Parts: sequence; structure tokens; C-alpha cells
Amino acid sequence: MAHAVEPLDRLEAADTVIVAGVEDPTGPPDAELVRRLRAAYDRGSRMVSICTGAFALAAAGILDGRGATTHWHWARLLRDRHPSVTVREAELYVEDTGVFTSAGVLAGADLCLHLLRLDHGQATANAMARFLVGPPHREGGQAQFIEPLPPAGDPGITAVTTWILTHLDEPLTLGTISRHSHMSPRTLRRRFLAATGTSVMNWVAAQRVARARVLLETTRLGVDDIAHRCGFGSAESLRVHFTALTRTTPSRYRRTFAG
Repeated sequence: MAHAVEPLDRLEAADTVIVAGVEDPTGPPDAELVRRLRAAYDRGSRMVSICTGAFALAAAGILDGRGATTHWHWARLLRDRHPSVTVREAELYVEDTGVFTSAGVLAGADLCLHLLRLDHGQATANAMARFLVGPPHREGGQAQFIEPLPPAGDPGITAVTTWILTHLDEPLTLGTISRHSHMSPRTLRRRFLAATGTSVMNWVAAQRVARARVLLETTRLGVDDIAHRCGFGSAESLRVHFTALTRTTPSRYRRTFAG
């Protein structure tokens, strides 16, 4: 069944404006759309974005000084292009002083259920969730779906990260990595942060969690075995780091993703 496309001037009467996405986040957003979004925001409309729609809100200055999210694949671009936005890529959706943003398309459904809950109550949100054959609220954030992105720019750091990935099951310290890289700890910290946006040991922990995710998905190894194969040393250490980075536990992750 075909639906007519409404003109942009319909935004003038909208109490809630939802930007469902932009076709190409790498290109400039439509100038007329940006102007209309800003005007709607200035009139007091509730502003919402789904997935890459955050780029349009950011271009209109609506996300300046706010926390926001988008699909994890585009989070680095959003952060680089709009440094005044606090990008929280681990979240399914973010609400910051009346402006709402979500991660991918399914996270957009989570956000819309949240808006229903705010406007019409939990019972209405629950009824819609049942109609959609989904939960009223999903545990965890999009962090459990994020694929680690390689560092950009610095060949020396790329070589270091390649070496780390082949030695994840070994005891790794800043000193150990520094000696292998032939850099002083101070130089390594500085260059690593510039290339990856995080510290050396935080990156190591993230890669260990990424390897644990693969083993949880593709093997029947116990959590103790997985912890040792990923360099955590104990199941408890794995659980602490895994939960901190993915917002869910290893057992729940396995139930969700194991083939």
C-alpha cells in the first residue's frame, strides 16, 4: 500500500519530530531539512533521531553539549564531525534534556517504546511490545553488538596492536608492551591514545572481551577456559570486564548469540 510523502512544512505543527535516518552520513545533510529541524526545535518540538538521523540533529546544532548515540559503525564519524556532542555509542538510546537519540533501527524500536511509556504509560508500551513480538525493555546496550574497529593512522601503533592480538592470552602490562614496541611508556601512551582514542590497557581489555565474545558464540568452552584463553586469568575477572564493556553477562550473551 503506497503512502504519500508529506512536505517538510508539516514539521511546523509537529509536537514530536523523528528523524528516521540520513541516506549517507558521510555527506553533508540536506540544508533545508537542517533548517526545518532547527526551527522545530526552537518552537519547542520534542526531537528524536533513529540510527544515522543523529547526524541531521547534530548538523542543526540540536545535540551541542548533549549526550547522544547513533549506530556504532558511525559513532566515530559523529564524534569527529561534531566534537561538541558527547557520543555514547554503548547505549541503545539516550535521552538528554528532552532530546532523544537511538542506535540502529531495532534500537529505534526500543526508543519508540520508551516514548510510548513516557506519553501513555507502561501498560500501553507493554501492549505494543507484545504486538511487535518483542520485550518492552531489552537488557544491556548496543555495546554487546559492537565490532572492534582497528586503529587509524599510525603504522607503529598498528604494529603494536597486531602484536598484542597474537599475545592476548599472555600476561600483558604497559611495560611489556612498551618494551616490544621499542617506545618509552610515555611515548607509547601518547601515540596509542592519539591513534585509538583510548589507553593501551583499556584497548587490551576490549580486545580480550572481543575474543571472549567469539568463543562464547562459537564454542562450548566453559567460562573458566575462555577467561584463560583470553588472558583474564579468572572467570571473575572476565565477568567484570565483560559486563563493563557489553552491559550484559557472558552467560546472557551466550544465550543470545550462540549458534
